[in-house]
Amino acid sequence: MSFAGPRIMIKSPPFPVRIDELDCGILSEAIGADVVGFTHRRIGADRGMLGEIFLVDLDYADHGPADGSERPDTVVVKLAADREESLAVARRARTNERELRCYDELLSTTPVRVPQFYGAWFDADTARFLLVQESIDADTSVDQIEGIGVDRVRAVVDEVAALHAYWWDSDELRSKEWLIRPDNPGRMQNMAGFATNGWEPMCAVLADEMTADERRLGSEFPTRLDAALREIGRHPQTLVHSDLRADNLLFSRDGSRATIIDWQGASVGPPAFDLAYLLTQSLTVEDRRQHEQDLLERYRQQLSMRGVELSMEEVLVGYSESMLYCLSIACALQIISDPREPRVRDLTRVIARRSIDALRDLDQLW
Repeated sequence: MSFAGPRIMIKSPPFPVRIDELDCGILSEAIGADVVGFTHRRIGADRGMLGEIFLVDLDYADHGPADGSERPDTVVVKLAADREESLAVARRARTNERELRCYDELLSTTPVRVPQFYGAWFDADTARFLLVQESIDADTSVDQIEGIGVDRVRAVVDEVAALHAYWWDSDELRSKEWLIRPDNPGRMQNMAGFATNGWEPMCAVLADEMTADERRLGSEFPTRLDAALREIGRHPQTLVHSDLRADNLLFSRDGSRATIIDWQGASVGPPAFDLAYLLTQSLTVEDRRQHEQDLLERYRQQLSMRGVELSMEEVLVGYSESMLYCLSIACALQIISDPREPRVRDLTRVIARRSIDALRDLDQLW
């Protein structure tokens, strides 16, 4: 993990777009050492990821650099999901481009824990990409469906407060045309599509768990989501992750530190986007209800320590108004992820149920 480093610069095609095309030459170029062999295995296929992710073990031509510097034994290789639905979304929303450019142009100077970035390639015409980055030794018992402990969420609240404070109301962010806002027309079109086309598949996953009152939301959901995105577009803006949930977090084995991964949703947006999604999707409903106020206050205090002052009322308003966005992700999973994966179905159910319960608790369901 690194907080800063040199600019990587994103390279152009050609490059491997499927794992069976990966070769030693491209890995050697990314790592800066002579890779002579490798093995790989798929990870994260069942976690609602927008790309295909592989853990790659490397063999080198020699026993190590003469200067004693380290080189990785294992790296993570990420490729675009090989599904046209996902690629079409990525082209419209520029999600794959955003992740690479976020690492390349923003995260190297940001005081937030992210994996070291070795190399990247991108094809703007197809939205296909190749990313080679650090493999983090993390606690593999963390499971979003089960929910994570409040102590782990506190660690993420501290991390995300540092992210938000660093880029708060930033002119540099506003100059990045690729870093869209929540009320960007293309993004709103994508979200409306998720809300419209993903609602019934999401309801089918929940089946009898949904009440008639909850199902009734579907007829108004696209319109209400559109209005919510426009409204929160008027809030203070910063760099937000937009998919800040347990499956996109790597925790140290003692749980005290969190590394944030999967930056495809990175955008200029209201800080409440991250806060709402983190609390509703990483905690069980019972834990959120018990600890919600304390965690929101902790976030406010962490911002204040870094020179950004918000009242608790301002935090709560943004938090409440972001809940419809959280629900839209449950709809999106049925479109952008592989519904044949059993865990994608379970993840859809959990995200939807937790979002609906949060909407009800905050008087935002109707």
